[in-house]
Amino acid sequence: MTKAALLPLAAALAVLAAPHSSAEEFVFAVTAPGFKVTIPNLPPLRMSPHPMQATHPHLRFMGAEGAYTISVITPRAAGMSALECASAILRTLGARPNVPPAAELYRARLDDSTYVVLYAAHLPGFLHLNAHFLSAAAGTHCIEVHASKIANSLEDIDPWFKGFSKAKIEPD
Repeated sequence: MTKAALLPLAAALAVLAAPHSSAEEFVFAVTAPGFKVTIPNLPPLRMSPHPMQATHPHLRFMGAEGAYTISVITPRAAGMSALECASAILRTLGARPNVPPAAELYRARLDDSTYVVLYAAHLPGFLHLNAHFLSAAAGTHCIEVHASKIANSLEDIDPWFKGFSKAKIEPD
């Protein structure tokens, strides 16, 4: 990893290390492949099959309430580690709508198998705060849990970035 690539990572680690507490916690278990997602500081949304799952089987689940949306995506990836999955998904983010340039993405390793990418997309009239929690499961799939929040103020960015240091994706 180059020094330039380490700067956003170091900034993200400093931000994620800052204490932040909330009583809310999103917890969701998935089968086939089996894993459990725990994300503090997100509301416990009700998850349903993703509306596009019939034509895109890797789009597994989705939940939305108020300003929050969470989706669970499990593309096939035979033999890939959590780091390899995180790297592969990170490379695809730049091609997605409203994702800022790579230099503006905060990336961090949260534990041995959970990685996060954080950013704020400035859209007309609001901010779209995003967190992508990345891992792998069962040696057969990558995992991407994309959480987002619609925000009206720049003051919402700091708490969003500080709230995820204890997030994890664990094998079930």
